[in-house]
Amino acid sequence: MNVINAVSAGVYGALLLARGRPDGIQLVDTDRIAAIRSFWAIPLCLPAVVCLKLLDWLATGIPAGAPLALGRYLLLFLVSWLLFVVVSHHFALVLNKQAQWARFIAVWSYCSVIENALVAIGLLPSALGAPSIFADTAELVTFGWSLWLEWYAIRLTLQVGALTAVILLAVDIAIGTITAAIGGLFG
Repeated sequence: MNVINAVSAGVYGALLLARGRPDGIQLVDTDRIAAIRSFWAIPLCLPAVVCLKLLDWLATGIPAGAPLALGRYLLLFLVSWLLFVVVSHHFALVLNKQAQWARFIAVWSYCSVIENALVAIGLLPSALGAPSIFADTAELVTFGWSLWLEWYAIRLTLQVGALTAVILLAVDIAIGTITAAIGGLFG
């Protein structure tokens, strides 16, 4: 399978998972090449990630040095991504799930495309001036859906219980929060 077909199948698999269809993981290979190819999900996430930053600036104001701030934000996004890959690999070793790790990372990567898009879509009603009840509901539903999607993907790909999936999800969130906080310290 070439890169374009693998990435297309991975994103389609993530869309199936987002609809609660466990067969979505079957569209992603189980080898290291699949994990490596899944890093093409990073540029696929960029439109939603940039949109999230722009929506934030819409609410708080565009900072001085916006291009530099956006570049730092994107660099922190990449660092968080790669840090989670490393941490999850160690987590898989502890859980004796090394055989499932490559598919897990691939599915997680493709699900990240969907998750970032969901969160960005959920923030749009607020940015467009929708009534608070509608905007808050949209944010809550899409954020919750994105968390559920990652949790579901973790459970299916690593074949772990609900609590273990919650812990790994919390690790991912913590990595993102800590890198964002560090980025905030430096500007």
